[in-house]
Order: sequence, then C-alpha cells, then structure tokens
Amino acid sequence: MNIYEDPPVVSHGLADEVLTAALEGRDQALSPNSVLVGLALYDDDRLFVERWCYRIAQDCADLWLVATASLCLGHLARRFGYLEPASVVLVRELAERTDLDGRVFSALEDVTFFLEELPNRRKAEQGN
Repeated sequence: MNIYEDPPVVSHGLADEVLTAALEGRDQALSPNSVLVGLALYDDDRLFVERWCYRIAQDCADLWLVATASLCLGHLARRFGYLEPASVVLVRELAERTDLDGRVFSALEDVTFFLEELPNRRKAEQGN
C-alpha cells in the first residue's frame, strides 16, 4: 500500500548535498527520493530541478531513484509545460527499460500529454 507523504521543501544547497550523496551511494538523513519529488513539485527553478533529475536518471545505481527522477521529469512537464529536448528523449528511453517500475510510464504519459497533446489541442482550438 502506498502512503502519501508530503515531500520536504529544501534549499538548493541541501538538495545538492543529498542528491550528490545519493549518486555516491552515501546515506543521508533526508531521503533523496523525497527531496527530488519536493523539488519537482514545489521549486520554481525548473532548470535546476531538471538537471538533477537528468543526472540522477543517467548516473544513479539506485533503480528506485532513477524511476523517481523520471516521474519528477513528468511533474516538471506538467508544471512548466516544457522540458529540454534531451530530457524528453531520456523519459522515452527510461520507459523502454524493463528494470524500472511503472512510474516511468506515468512520466511518459505526462510528457506526452503536457508537451505534445495539450499544446497541439490548444493550437487546433486557436485555429478555429
């Protein structure tokens, strides 16, 4: 059973510390998954958060955290209506991996809807 927990809102400095430790395989008092989700949901610096999600998804050995990073890229797509092209490609690649859980499909759905379908629908409506 999944239990919802409100992720922490942390400074960029603390996020850097926690997420760097996660990449290096070191334990931290704060969960890197929670920190990443908190950034994706609440931080207004899309590029800072996106870069961390991309780096975690590319370089982290923790598959749960990799899937979290993918999910967070989907959150960013929903919140900001934009992701760097390399991040969009990465979300698609992660969704093809069989070693990651279903959150990568949620991320792909968000990216597809908020970056492709919704903008296309708006353009079509404006053309009428």
